[in-house]
This record gives sequence, structure tokens and C-alpha cells, in this order.
Amino acid sequence: MVSQILRARFAGGARSKPLLSQIRLPRTFATLASLENQYAVGTKLHGYTVKRAKQVPELELLAVHLQHDKTGGEHLHVARDDKNNVFSIAFKTNPPDATGVAHILEHTTLCGSEKYPVRDPFFKMLNRSLSNFMNAMTASDYTFYPFATTNEVDFGNLRDVYLDATLRPLLRQLDFTQEGWRLEHADPKDPMSPLTFKGVVYNEMKGQMSDSSYLYYIRFQESIYPSLNNSGGDPAKITDLTYNQLREFHAKNYHPSNSKVFTYGSFPLEEHLQHIDNTFSNFDRKTRELEVKYPIELNKTKRVVMEGPIDPLADPARQYKTSLTWFMGPTEDVYDGLCLRVVTTLLTDGHASPLYQALIESDLGTEYSPNTGLDTSSPVNIFSVGLQGVKKEDLPVVEQAIRSAIQKTYDEGLDLNRVEAILHQTELSRKHKVANFGMNLLYSLTPGWFNKVDPLDMLEWNSVINRFRDDLKRPRFLESFLEKYLLGDKPSFSFSMVPSESYGETLLLEEQQRLSAKTANLTEEDKQEAYDLGLQLLQKQEEKEDLSCLPTLHVKDIPLGFAIDYLEHSWTSANVPVQWRVTPTNGLTYFRALASLQDLPQHLHPYLPLFAESLTNLGTKTRSMASLEDEIKLKTGGISASVQVNTLPTDMDTWNLGLILTGHSLDKDVSELFRLMAVLLLETNYDNHEKLRTLIRGMTSGAADAIASSGHAYARGVAASATTVSSRLSESLAGMEQVKFMAQLDSYDDASLPLISAKLKEIAAYAISNGALKVAVTCGADAVAANELAVARFVDSLPAATTPRSLEPGTALTLSGFSPNALPQKTFYAMPFQVNYAGVCLRAVPYTHRDGAALQILANLLTHKYLHGEIREKGGAYGGGATYSGGGGVFSYYSYRDPNPLNTLTTVSRAGEWAVQNSWSERDLEEAKLSVFQGIDAPQSVASEGMIYFLHGIDDSMRQVRRSQLLDVGIADIKDAAERYLVGKDSETSVALLGTKQEWISNENKWRIADAGPLSTAAAAAIAEAQLGAEEDSEVPLGFEEVADHSDEESLGN
Repeated sequence: MVSQILRARFAGGARSKPLLSQIRLPRTFATLASLENQYAVGTKLHGYTVKRAKQVPELELLAVHLQHDKTGGEHLHVARDDKNNVFSIAFKTNPPDATGVAHILEHTTLCGSEKYPVRDPFFKMLNRSLSNFMNAMTASDYTFYPFATTNEVDFGNLRDVYLDATLRPLLRQLDFTQEGWRLEHADPKDPMSPLTFKGVVYNEMKGQMSDSSYLYYIRFQESIYPSLNNSGGDPAKITDLTYNQLREFHAKNYHPSNSKVFTYGSFPLEEHLQHIDNTFSNFDRKTRELEVKYPIELNKTKRVVMEGPIDPLADPARQYKTSLTWFMGPTEDVYDGLCLRVVTTLLTDGHASPLYQALIESDLGTEYSPNTGLDTSSPVNIFSVGLQGVKKEDLPVVEQAIRSAIQKTYDEGLDLNRVEAILHQTELSRKHKVANFGMNLLYSLTPGWFNKVDPLDMLEWNSVINRFRDDLKRPRFLESFLEKYLLGDKPSFSFSMVPSESYGETLLLEEQQRLSAKTANLTEEDKQEAYDLGLQLLQKQEEKEDLSCLPTLHVKDIPLGFAIDYLEHSWTSANVPVQWRVTPTNGLTYFRALASLQDLPQHLHPYLPLFAESLTNLGTKTRSMASLEDEIKLKTGGISASVQVNTLPTDMDTWNLGLILTGHSLDKDVSELFRLMAVLLLETNYDNHEKLRTLIRGMTSGAADAIASSGHAYARGVAASATTVSSRLSESLAGMEQVKFMAQLDSYDDASLPLISAKLKEIAAYAISNGALKVAVTCGADAVAANELAVARFVDSLPAATTPRSLEPGTALTLSGFSPNALPQKTFYAMPFQVNYAGVCLRAVPYTHRDGAALQILANLLTHKYLHGEIREKGGAYGGGATYSGGGGVFSYYSYRDPNPLNTLTTVSRAGEWAVQNSWSERDLEEAKLSVFQGIDAPQSVASEGMIYFLHGIDDSMRQVRRSQLLDVGIADIKDAAERYLVGKDSETSVALLGTKQEWISNENKWRIADAGPLSTAAAAAIAEAQLGAEEDSEVPLGFEEVADHSDEESLGN
């Protein structure tokens, strides 16, 4: 997995009680102070020497920085009372060129090692573990291999696999050709079929380059940072990489002397060090200075212009992207880094920021450019600001607007109230108890650590904030950073991307010419070698392997029960039900309100996402959104609105539609939280047409990139929309239909804005009342009494429903546009991608159905035992698999960044029969259960506790029954489920494909060709109805599987 943009900011959470009283680290640990004394500088521990230790009480952790005596490898351990432990081993991997050698090596190391010589132990371990995170990632100048788990045995297993994979990989040539690139016949078994380029990374990066935001960012990086080549790999250069170069790159970079190991959590440091030393001690020290790469010298303003693709979903006149960049000093100064983050956030973030007002509210562009912000991941702080969705004639205007806005900000001074709001948000993020604190810490620390920034300095908190508050008292302290780095004749870097109608054709032609050049001089012996290699790889992929060398957990390691989030319930005087989750929250209160929209007229459904965004973007008639947003940031942790669609857990032929309002704050500020929520709900100015236009453009901008990055979810959504009524409703709210709907709204002139405003007001009349409302509160016991009063006041402030509201779940009969007899269905959307995304869906069963557990295990088995090999390893797609959504009742298949969708659809059509005929073992079944329970038992944040019941109606008894059913699934159940739900269901299957047009996709082959640009007839009818201002319902087709992420589907399966 390539991760070119790793700029995660440290936003941690703290425990509910002081770690001094809670710490449960084994052996000798009792308090942070005693831990720090135990790890005094110079202390020797299992082949390591302590270089430094730092206690950070405000984050309830102790950090210990050590060095391996023999090899010089660094280790950072963060001791914290957190059961979700994290491990990572990382290496400095400056890419020597754009062949993607670092990225392909990341894949290939995980294809077998000396101790674990099986094919692809990484993927095999995915279902032999209870980890809640497991991956490998290539950043711009380093590669790291992290995982997280709550199980100590599992931690040891994965640590050993990762260490052996990275330091002693087999690096077989067949693995290089599978994961990297190869010349292979289109049909590996037919030597007369044409030779083509294949390879997992090759196709992954073709898909990545189809994302215009990624393309802009990576071309910008290549221009300003030529010393760091494209680590992910440019498809045009990947095919230059040789197998020997891959091995040489590993020998040079993957060594303990060039490594940085990170461990986090409650497991004891001594055990980590002992096991790691057992591996590291087999290596001698390599004398090698950490090679830090720097960007270009910017001694004068430089300009670069490159071509990019046309966005088919965006305004044809707004296809330009442009940005300005400045260097702002070295990143090793942690304090300056904090000051710069505050300054650049004030410049760019939110409605009140001067650059947002000068660039986006002025309508110069639709949204910020992908590189906008402060990048601290390199040795130099790099600040960029720019726009996308720009008209050609406005390119020079954008640059002048940026410079003028910064100068004006300097002249008038920065708003110190907004500085306090930033500090308040930072305090809340520190208190917020998140489940992935350790992973966030890893992402935050690693870039700087590899660029010679002391990781313990980066953990400083109170002392840095105290110094900052003192410096704020100095006149124009923050403004001095603007003067030092941005104003006057300070050199800058201008980067623009201009649209080219022939961009896609040029890429295709380049690939064809490159392929011709590769094949033109092949001898008959070369061709035979390519043919033989293809057959060898195919044979290797089909071999049954002995996996007994791999460590594993067992089903007996899965608890029979689960941690129950005990809930209480009450009613307000207005008869609004309140769910209470009373638990330690570190002084925060979390609030959710769900307003039922079951009786909302159907012609208003497509406007719901716009309505939800309007609440936090339009402001009121007396206050601007800039003013409101500043107050929200100063008093709360944020307020947001969203739309939810789901089914009853007992009946998949129902649908529930609602508006969710979410917010949290410090306990002492709860009254302010509710007051601000009431202002947004009751006073939003839907007639603010200028802001409404900006909002519509922002929501529309980048839709093609969103599809490029999550195309499998969109494809599954289109396919699912023909299977269940809730999926059809979701398609209009979150799928391709919504994308097209918003694009159509964006295409209208300003004369249509009053008509759109009228629709939003109609929705408000239904959504904002206490007649169809329920709320949920999560807080500490000492905050309950005050919160009861605050909730009651908030509910009473809302208007009463003027007519009785319907709360009954909807059915197919109450939602026009859905036909249960529409199957089979095949839909194709043409998109400007180099690869494809497929979704195939069938009706299954609701959450409580006894067959749901077998279908969930079956989906996992098909993914790991059949589809992964056929779609990824043989077909070359970046990913593929099967899912069963217990919350939606849909069984689905998907492929991601797929160069061979016909192979995928053929493979999927055979999946059910394959499952029936396959000889499953008890080991297969055990692995599938372990994999499923990774999602079910993954740690959750305190804010999520009780939400499965509140949002989905799934109570603890349902969850326990489902859990027991999953644990009890047998081989006969798997085969029976496959036979009854998957085999012979072609006439009940819905297929969707997004991407490049293929010859076999035609009306003659019963494909519905749905261009992503124009709206469908019925969706267009909704627009026409909006234009005419009609009040009767229109028949709007709806659909999209609301839970698109695989892990979310599985976690709901408990």
C-alpha cells in the first residue's frame, strides 16, 4: 500500500483516571515515576541501551528511546495503560528513481521469508490473528510495517512474522513478477494471445494516477522535491525495474542499522526487546549515516505547469488547479513547528480564515488544492495554499489573491480569539478517548523521526503550550512568522495543472508504445521464457500449501461473550426518549440526536445531504458562519449533521431515514453546546444564496477523485440498489445518483438558487421538531444531572410537530422507484480511469436471521481462499473479495483497481459453486472466524459505545445470539448457505462496473450504459421538479449500500 501523504497530526486521547492509579503493566511497573527511574539513561536491557526516557503525565504515558548495542537500530517504546498494543518496524528508503522499488519491495517482502517460507504469509496471517490493524505502507522516504492487537500471544506472533519478513525475506523472482510487474500473455495458457503488462503494484499505481488529486500532489512533489522520487512508482517507469535492482535495494536499506522500531501499549518493554534482540543480534552493524533528502533550493520564485486529466463531473470551464508554496524553516524545531501550525491553520482553516474567504467564498475556485496546508513530514516545513476548480483566466488572479490575503492578515493582525479556539480544539482532542491512540502516535512521530527530529521532543505538550501562551503576550508574535517566511520578496514555488482532453489517450498511447518497445526485440527464446514464467506463476498460485509453519490463534481464544455497554433510558417532558451511556469520559459529554424523516416527501430525498451540510455552512440571518464556527470551536469539540439510512435488524425489506446531529464538549460547556446546536437548527439562513452556491460547488468538486479512491464502494452501491429498498434509497443519498444530482445542481445558474433554498426549508419543517426525535448522551456519572437539565432545555427549544409524525419503517410500497422485479441488472458507468471497479450484489438475509452468521463466514472464506487468488494474484487487481452486510441484508462481491473486470465477473459467477464443491477443513473455518472477530471485537472509542443499539436497533441479546451463531458455524452450514443463496442465482444478481469501456459491455449483452455525466431520467425529473417548484412527489430512483467499508460491515455483524 502506497501512502504518499502521511501528515497525520497528533490528536490523542487520555484515560478516564490518572495512569498512576490505573497502570497495569506486568512485572515491576507501578507508577510513571518508577518506570522512568527504571529506565535511567545508560541502563542496559536485552542488548539495548536506554538513550533517554521522558514522562508525559498529560498524555499518561512514558516514552523510552533506546539503541540496539550491536547494530545501532533505534527503538521507541511508549508505555501506556492501553490494551490496544502497537508494533512497527520501519526503514529509511529514499527511492533512487520512480520505478516504485520501495513500494514493490514492501509488497514482495511479505511474500515469504526464511522462517515462514509460504506464499504471502502477510495475507495468511490476516485470518490467523485477532489484530484490529495490520498493514504495510510506503511513504515518500521510509517504509513501515505496523499492526495493532489486544492479544499478547497474537502480538508476539505478528511481531515475529514481521521481523522475519522484512529482514529475511525470500524475495523470489516469481513474487517480484506477481507483485511488481511482468510481461505475460493476456491468457497465460495461450502463447498466441498478446503480451501485456501485469502486476499488482503496476495496476495499483495506474489506479492511483487516475485520481486527479493524487496526480496533482505527486507531480507537485516531484517538482519541488526531485531528490525524493515517486516512491509509489510511476507506471511509465515501473516497467524499468529489474529483479536484481529490487534485491540490491533490500540489501542496502532493510537492515537493523537502518531501522526504527516502535512499540506502544501495556505489554512489557523487556519482552519486546528480548525477542527483537534475538533477531537483530544475527546482523552486524552497518556504518551508514541517515541520508536526509531536501527539496529544491528556492532562492527565487519558480513556476511549473503540467498537464492533467479532465474531470467529467466538474464544470468544463473550471478544470485548472494551481498553488503557491513557501519553505518555513527546519522541522527539527518542535516549538516553531507548533507556532507554524497555528499560523497556517488561522490562514486556511474554516469560514473565518482569510484565505478561505479570499479564494473559495470569492468563487475563484471550488476547493483548496490537494497540497494545501503545512507539511511537516520532510526536514523542511513546506506551506502550500492553492485552489482547484479554477477558470483559466483566473490563474493569475488566484496568485495575487493569496498574496494579498496574507499581506492584509499581517497588516490587520491575527485574531487571538481564533488562536484560543485552536488551543481549545487541541485540548479536547487530547482528552478524547480514541481506540487507535497508538496508531495515531505512530503516524505522528515517524516522519520527523526519520528526519532527525527527536521523537521525545515531539511528545512535549504542556511545556510547549505554556511557552506558546507566554509568547502570545508579545506584540505581533504570530505575525512575525508571516513576515519571516511569506511576505515581501520571499521566494515561492508556483505549481499549476492545466486540463488536457487528450491526457487519457496520451497515457494509453504511452503504455502501448512502451509495450511495443519491450516486445519488439524479444527473441523466440525470450517469448518462450515469458510464456514459461506465466505458467510457473500460475502453477505457484494454484499450489496447495502447508501453512503449519505460521503461528496462529484459535477459536478458543475468542471470548464467548462481549463487553456490554450498559445503557439507561429516560424520557423528557416532551416525550422524547433519551439513551444514557454513563461511563468515564475524561470530562467530556457526547451527544447525538436522531430525527426521523420517514414521512419526508420523496421529492426532497436527494436534497438531504445538501441540507445536512447547510446546517454548518450557511450561517444565520444575524450571524455569519465564520462567527458561528469560531464560537463552536471555542466552546465545543465540533458539531456535525449527517443522513442515515438503515433497515430493521429483523426485516431487510424495510427502510428508516433520519437526520443525525452530533456534537461533544467539555462537561462545563454542555449548555453552550446545546445553545449552538439550537442556533444551527432553528436559525440557519437557507436564503444565503452566495454561501449556498459555494457549498454546492464544494460538495461537487472532487467527486471523480472520490470515486477513483473508493470505486468499489460506489460500484457495490449501484449494484445493491436493485436488491433492497434501503439500498435503493441510499443510492440517491450517497451513491452515483447523488454525485450526478449535485453535479446537476452545480450546473444551474444563480436564478435557480431560490428554488433550491425552498427545498431546504421544506426539509427543515419536517426535520426540526421534537415530534419524531430521540437522543443519546454519553458522559461521566458526575455530569448526568446537569446534562439531564440541558437535554430537556434543548428538546423544549425545538418546535412541536404541527401534525402527527409517522415513525413506522418504510417498505417498497412507500418508496416509489424501487421494483423488486428489476433483477437481473447490469450497469456500467464510463469513468476516466485506467483501471476498473466492480460490484456484484444479491439479496441475502437480515441481521437476526440464523443464516446470517454462515453467510458472514462464507464471505470471509471466499475472500481469502478463492477470490484473493483469482482476482488479485492471477487477475492483477489491487484487491477483491466478498462481503455480507448484516445491517443491510446484501451479499456482495467487489474488485478494486482491476485491469481485468471480465475475469472478475467470471470468477464471481463461479464462487458459489466453488464453495459448495470445495473440501473445507476445520482449519479453514477457524481462520475465517478469527478474521471475522477482528472487526467484531476491535476496540472502540468511548463516543461509539451504545451506538449499535441507538443507530441500528441491535440490542445486546441480538449481538450475543449472533456471536454464538458465528462461533458455532460448521462446514455443513457454509456449504448449505452457498447452495441456497449463491448457486444458480444469475437471474437474481445485480452487477455494476465503473471504469474503462470494454468491447463486451454493450446493450446487446444486456448492459445498461449509464454515463456518469448526465442524470438518469428519474433523477432528472427531481431536478425538473425543483426548477418548477412543484410540491407533489416525483418518482426518484434511489439506492446505495450505506455501509461500504468491509470492516464496518463485519463489526456490525456482532
